[in-house]
Amino acid sequence: MSNDTINQFINLSKKYFKIYLGISISVFLFILFFQPFPSHKFEFENKNLFTAGYGLIIFVIQVIVQIIFQRHLLRNNTDEEYNPLLNLLYYFLQIALTSVAFVFYIRYVGNTIITFNIVLRVVVISLSVPVTVHLKNTLLLMHGKYKKQLEDNRLMQDKLKQFSESYANKFIELDSENESDNIRLQVSEIIFVKSADNYVEVGFRDNEVFRKKMVRNTLKNIEKQLKEFNNFVRTHRSSIVNIQYIDKLNKNFNTYWLTLVDTKEIIPVSRQYLMTVKDLL
Repeated sequence: MSNDTINQFINLSKKYFKIYLGISISVFLFILFFQPFPSHKFEFENKNLFTAGYGLIIFVIQVIVQIIFQRHLLRNNTDEEYNPLLNLLYYFLQIALTSVAFVFYIRYVGNTIITFNIVLRVVVISLSVPVTVHLKNTLLLMHGKYKKQLEDNRLMQDKLKQFSESYANKFIELDSENESDNIRLQVSEIIFVKSADNYVEVGFRDNEVFRKKMVRNTLKNIEKQLKEFNNFVRTHRSSIVNIQYIDKLNKNFNTYWLTLVDTKEIIPVSRQYLMTVKDLL
């Protein structure tokens, strides 16, 4: 057995030891209090020792099954491709080995005649093993996904913060056919751009006051200028909006529009760009 295999076994054992021990103790206590199997042939101390044997059997079998399915458990542990057949076999072997071991233990150590009723009880108790392991694995998987989602959200927030800081003080000059009408604005202050015949209407903040200005240009040309800044999105053939100022997406029958922060302006949203806008909200 290589050092890698031994290390893998140790790491898996650390992960599953508590659940093996928990199942073993739970089964021991269940059998001790509810006595589903005959044990009247033993004295009190020997009866407790005999009952503890059930817990020991479960613990040993869990370790044996772990060794057999070590590669499968490692793949699950590293989020590699899920193999439902191996997973089913893993749980089935737990039930089968536990049931067989219990039957032999009751028959040859407990000196009890095996009946159908006893076998049925054995199988039911044996089912608790894979069910508990499966629930534990499912909870671990959900917890892992939740942690990953939180981490992804944190990274996204960090990126948005970096993005905001990066462009907060950056300026852009929106070109006009008449150079004297060019408008130089801070990128973060631009709220929207609307097409208006041969002009575009630019909505922006100026010292916290909402203002608008007409620039003789096409929306297509302005869109090219704003392309390097990811906080602008096309919502309609006639409008572009800064996503930082989107307040709400509204709907009335088949009509969609955006309301913006700090302004009463309404920005139309066409079906062509609807999904893009929804993904950003």
